Amino acid sequence: MADQDNILALSHKMSDQALRVLGFASKNMLNLPQEDENIEEHLVFLGAVGMIDPARDEVKASIKMAREAGIKTIMITGDHKNTAVAIAKNLGIYTNGNTVISGTELNEMTDNELDQAVKSATVFARVSPNDKLRIIQSLKRNDEVVAMTGDGVNDSPALKAADIGVAMGIGGTDVAKDVSDMILLNDSFTTITAAIREGRKVYRNIQKVIQFLLVGNIAEITTLFVATIFNWDAPLLAVHILWVNLATASLPALALGVDPASKNIMKHKPVKTGTLFEKDLIWRVISQGIFVALMTLIAYWIGESFDNPIAGQTMAFCVLALSQMLRAFNQHSNTDPIWVRGSKINVWLIISFIVSAILMGIILFTPNLQTLFHLTSLTSRQWLVVIILSLFSILQVEISKWIKKLIKAKQKENKLQTVSD
Repeated sequence: MADQDNILALSHKMSDQALRVLGFASKNMLNLPQEDENIEEHLVFLGAVGMIDPARDEVKASIKMAREAGIKTIMITGDHKNTAVAIAKNLGIYTNGNTVISGTELNEMTDNELDQAVKSATVFARVSPNDKLRIIQSLKRNDEVVAMTGDGVNDSPALKAADIGVAMGIGGTDVAKDVSDMILLNDSFTTITAAIREGRKVYRNIQKVIQFLLVGNIAEITTLFVATIFNWDAPLLAVHILWVNLATASLPALALGVDPASKNIMKHKPVKTGTLFEKDLIWRVISQGIFVALMTLIAYWIGESFDNPIAGQTMAFCVLALSQMLRAFNQHSNTDPIWVRGSKINVWLIISFIVSAILMGIILFTPNLQTLFHLTSLTSRQWLVVIILSLFSILQVEISKWIKKLIKAKQKENKLQTVSD
């Protein structure tokens, strides 16, 4: 009995060091065993060996990045409970407050009990293929978007049940690859976080383009709507709106489609909505569109009141177009200030701004084109008003970001205060 306790203690010690333990025993036999004969008894213990397949150095950083992005990483393994916990601690999957569930414990749980347990569990050990499927189904019942990675035939039911099944391209079986939605060609966990980052970048860039174009459209519609209500002459003509949409909106919008990712893109919480039109996006589009319209109307009123209607139209046109061009630089991030760059400079955005400015200069300073677009030359005082009103559009967006940042910081402070109390 003492020997058995020593063997178990040795096994647990190695398991706590993230080692997979193999025990060796022998037995002398005079004859070959019969087909149904049980020979796994009365063995003499020879020793135990601990093996480890160390995780790549970059995996720990990837798991940390995923956690900051609001993504919970769960380990589902057939290893011993102690071994699984040791590995999970080393990788940062298991921290204080997390729980570990073994296959035996899981089998004794009802679906309702499992639904509560998965909220804090980050390690499942000694599980069967059916256990993996139950875990995936439980997470989905908790309204989680579940991505499952696996390589074997036993992983296939869980891979198919997950929202996103990810199979290993090198070591994965054909069955696992067939039922999966994605295949990792290099079998590296870091590829998953890289894909998430790229997906977020594409998602945010689409939102940037939508926000950029809709703000301009709302500004144009609001400007004409207000002018109609007050029975004013049209601050903008159809040719002005057409030019703004084609020359000063299209090129920056295309450039925003390839904008580099924000430095903090992996620190944003996941978006569970099924649409690009998040509540914050709708608010930004409406508030910015109305503000640009206000600046455009002020420019028209100043030009029309102190000079003549065509000067007012020219100033309104310039404010609308220049605001559109400048706001493209605000779209890098909805949280970071305009001077905080992404991972690299968007050269295409700079080029689009220069090209749009040149096109604007051509129609504003070429007499024949001035006549065609119903514009007039502006004085230095009028240009000063145009530039100031256009810069206000950038200022409004930056102030909104700053206020939103203060509100989030206050909410975080109140949450920490509540927890400490």
